[in-house]
Amino acid sequence: MRFLFSPFLTQLAALAALSALGCAQDRAPERKTDRSPRRLESVTWNSVKHELTWVISKGERDRETGAYKPLTTQTYLINIDKATMTFNGETRSFSKQEAVNVLALLDIIAKYAIESTVWWDQGHGRRTDEQEKTGVTRVLWDDGESPSLEELLLRLQRLERRLRRLEAQQPASGETTAQPIRLLQ
Repeated sequence: MRFLFSPFLTQLAALAALSALGCAQDRAPERKTDRSPRRLESVTWNSVKHELTWVISKGERDRETGAYKPLTTQTYLINIDKATMTFNGETRSFSKQEAVNVLALLDIIAKYAIESTVWWDQGHGRRTDEQEKTGVTRVLWDDGESPSLEELLLRLQRLERRLRRLEAQQPASGETTAQPIRLLQ
């Protein structure tokens, strides 16, 4: 099966990965009084070093237009192999199991990137230029057919059930040396 996601789905995957990272802290969060608007500016996954880095901007909204204007940026780093998160010179650890879970999410994104490279190298899609401003965004099964939305939702439900079964098989306590869950094979 071949997946080509729209930018929205790619951003949704990144959001899911960052949501999982919010669970990485072992201690209770401190109360924050700063209510300045923030925005995720970039996310970078280094698959060689197993490091996830993202940049958050802190800014303000224009009172007339509502447009966001970044004023400062902050960089966060997760080292999957060490199961640590670093921000502003402080490093905190989190569970090895959480690191395995995050790596599973990032493996999905890496697989998508690799498959997209092969897709590109094989000449798929339609070139866009000055004369034609439309792009090609679709999902293909192995046979080259585009599935219906219902077929995609059924596949997603099967993957979610498989993930729940795999999670249920994992030990409930203690550190493990489990391997990342491979959802797409």
